[in-house]
Parts: sequence; structure tokens; C-alpha cells
Amino acid sequence: MLARTLAIWLLAVQSGVAWAQGAPLPRIAALTPHSVELLYQVGAGEQIIATIEYADYPEAAQQIRRIGRHDELDFEALVQLQPDLVVLGISDTSRHFVERLKALGLPVVDTSVTSIAEIGPLMASLGQKTGHPVQGQRAAAAFTERHQRLLNRYQHRAEVTVFYQLWSTPLMTASSAWMDELIASCGGVNLFADARADYPQVSTEQVITASPQVLIVPTNHGLGGNDVTMWQQWPEIPAIDKGLVYEVNSDWLHRTGPRILLGMEQLCQSLDQAREVLAAKKEAPM
Repeated sequence: MLARTLAIWLLAVQSGVAWAQGAPLPRIAALTPHSVELLYQVGAGEQIIATIEYADYPEAAQQIRRIGRHDELDFEALVQLQPDLVVLGISDTSRHFVERLKALGLPVVDTSVTSIAEIGPLMASLGQKTGHPVQGQRAAAAFTERHQRLLNRYQHRAEVTVFYQLWSTPLMTASSAWMDELIASCGGVNLFADARADYPQVSTEQVITASPQVLIVPTNHGLGGNDVTMWQQWPEIPAIDKGLVYEVNSDWLHRTGPRILLGMEQLCQSLDQAREVLAAKKEAPM
């Protein structure tokens, strides 16, 4: 008990939280799904003692004890578990939850990012804070290298306009900086990038007027009912006329973790397929 108590004290440093070499590896409560994925990537997965619903990757994560979900948390259970670190994305967590965690004196590590390029350095930082500095650095380097390769391959290809159908009823899209970056990284143009809200509700008429060349439909975790059949009555939309409707894995694209590059590659390949079709149609004799 004394050794662990000392380790907890050592985790608190001027700039935040750090693991002291030689101290016991910290026990972790990871309270956002992408945080769980990141921790496994840097070698700290087996240190996770508690998480929330939908933290389902990798497969081993499904065996971790659940103490809540994004809108409800069993703080009593959390305190009883006495984690040394609480790792979560503050931007994905209610302010009330974060304030209560801090009031309880639990060291909080934020895994929020605003761009894909920040994920590599975040991995290196997590590795350092959880006792896996070497694996964290390696994971960071591999991620950054792969991200740059994808950018070099796709970012400057011919632009195609995209409607990202986040949900069908009500009809919603995504205009967050995160989704704008992903689409732009693949050489696409998000037609609703200028919307005031990150996830605006739009009308059928707005989409018809925007005339997207490609329709992207995220599916997974409750998004399986994201219906596109309603668009068949509007063949004047280029994406419908040419059959350029593509499904993408929402867990890969919406979680700001290591699998984002799988989602980015899937999205980029979809837009590349669309380019080929559009180019062939353009070159076909009248």
C-alpha cells in the first residue's frame, strides 16, 4: 500500500501527470472509447481497471469492467477502484463529469485532439505517463509516418464535392473541423463546412441544391439505420445519378484514436473510386 501511495504522489508534477521510473505502473480508468484504444496502442491496455459502454476495441477491452456510459457514471464505483489515473477526452465528456473527477482529487489525463496530426504526439505522451515511454514513441512515429503517406497520396488529388450524411431522420451532416480535415485530406470538399453547428440538421432541398458528387454514409454503432433510399427519387443529384454512394466505418472516423487512419484510408479510397467514375463519364463520347 505504501508503494502505491507513493506512486500516486509521484504522478502529480507541475505540468500535469507523469510516471516516475521505478514506480508501480499506474492503474487506469479510461472513460472514453478512443482513450481505451490509445492506451492499448502504447502498451497500457492491461492497466485499465474500468471503462464505459462502447469501449469495445481491441477485443480484450470488452472484458474490462463497465462503470457507466457517456451520460452516466458510477462515481462511487470509480472511487472504490482507486485508479491512479483517469484517462478521457475532455471534449467528449460533460463538464459536470470532469469537474467532479477533479474534485475527487483524481489525476485526469486529457486525450482530446483537434487534428489528426496531434494523435502521434499524444501517443508518445500517454506512453510516458503510463510507464511505456519506448512503446509510446514507437507508436507515435509509426502513426505519424502513415498519416503523412496518406496525405502525400491523396490530399492534392482532383477535388470532389461531398455530402456526409451523418443521419437520415432527421437529416444531419457533419461540419466539424475534424470531419472537414478528414474530407480535405482525401481531396474532397465538404459542402456544408460553413455551417454554424458541428452537426447541423439540413433539408432535402439544401442537399439537392448543393448537388454533391459523392454521398458518404457512416455506419456502425447505432448508425446502421442511416437510410439512403430516399435519395433515389432525386436522380438530378450527381452522386445518385452515378451511384457514388459509399459507406464508411463510423468507429474509425468518429473516434479520435489510432484507427482514424483506417477510416481516413477508407474515405480516401471511396473518393478515389468516385474520381474514376466521374472522369470516365466526362471522357465518354456523347
